[in-house]
Amino acid sequence: MACTLLLFPVLAQGAQSATALSAQSAAPRTASAAQGVNVSLTLRNSSTMVQTVSFGRSSAQECATAPHVRVLRVGSREVVYPAGEPRFCTQELRSESVPAQGSVTLSRTLNLPAGEYMIEVWAKGFLNDEMVFIPADPLRVSVK
Repeated sequence: MACTLLLFPVLAQGAQSATALSAQSAAPRTASAAQGVNVSLTLRNSSTMVQTVSFGRSSAQECATAPHVRVLRVGSREVVYPAGEPRFCTQELRSESVPAQGSVTLSRTLNLPAGEYMIEVWAKGFLNDEMVFIPADPLRVSVK
């Protein structure tokens, strides 16, 4: 299931004008609790320069790097994930180079019990030493 792109303009270091990274989220509409829900986030670069984005581990996301997610139970807005207390995580950065006029896909698998969920997806990191937040449209998933 593809979602509409949301643009987040970012000023590239040394560039004359703003460039744009955008994000598109995807996940199967129906998934199995036994196999988990594979959520992906595709970062698209509409500029003519390679953009290198670095992502750290999030203590609120069980030390995962991007894509970051928040899972809500449909009908109640109860936050299902992240559900635990923040953790201490290592501080290494994961870097991804998004080619000029190209894209990079980041993914992770979520283990969710049976139910109906809305999954908010985003990437938060650094682009040219500047903090960036790149959101994508939320996804609705049914876990059986």
